[in-house]
Amino acid sequence: MYPAEHNHAVSVEVRKFLENVDSAKEESITDYLVWKWREIDKRFNYLRVTPFSRDRERVTGADFELELWLVGRTFHLSFAVQAKKFIKRSDSYVRRLRYPNNTKAQMNKLLAYSRQNGRLPLYFIYTLSSSTICPLSVADGAIYVADALVMEEFADGKRGKRVSLDKLLKEAKPFHCMFCCLLGTQGYFEEYFHRAYNIYIEGEAELPSYARRLLDSSKNQDGQGVSLEPEERVRLRAFRFVAVYDMRE
Repeated sequence: MYPAEHNHAVSVEVRKFLENVDSAKEESITDYLVWKWREIDKRFNYLRVTPFSRDRERVTGADFELELWLVGRTFHLSFAVQAKKFIKRSDSYVRRLRYPNNTKAQMNKLLAYSRQNGRLPLYFIYTLSSSTICPLSVADGAIYVADALVMEEFADGKRGKRVSLDKLLKEAKPFHCMFCCLLGTQGYFEEYFHRAYNIYIEGEAELPSYARRLLDSSKNQDGQGVSLEPEERVRLRAFRFVAVYDMRE
């Protein structure tokens, strides 16, 4: 199977999870996502950085869901990912993007971290709705990817005070398109996430040693056999997971 096919299958599995566990929060959905991703596609490997804590979320403004490294034969890119579960057609989405307490602290933290560390800031939107932006049939998927700077425009009210889910999804891309055999290249991100790409990506960030270790241990389940050095764990403490996706073949 091509990468896009594997990752479309991942998105379908997440949809089944949402349909059957409607009370699941973003952190539980992400837990399920990385588990199924690894199970379905061995090019993906991950390890858990720190367990999620609601108390810690209230203190720090929320952990990020995922630091993801996409590694190709001629390039690699890194992403800082935050996640939102958006189900209803209308659900005060401007305010929800300004989490917590209408402060936008979570989003500001994501953007600041990305700028300081050369990461591309993205939002994963977990939803049961669908977008028509992709010419392929994606109605059975549940994950969309959005440029964090575009989401900031929604949060700042620049695209209206009341925003529907359909309007948000029109600015997002189906999850599997990130790994399409034709589009899953550095050029894809330059084209479709050009605002954040031009601001946050300055040359190619060095592939860190923990990402290399995850690549080398791709046969191990759930990052087994891979651990973070103390200084790496400190630097990555804002993330729940760190992961790599190997597109070198």
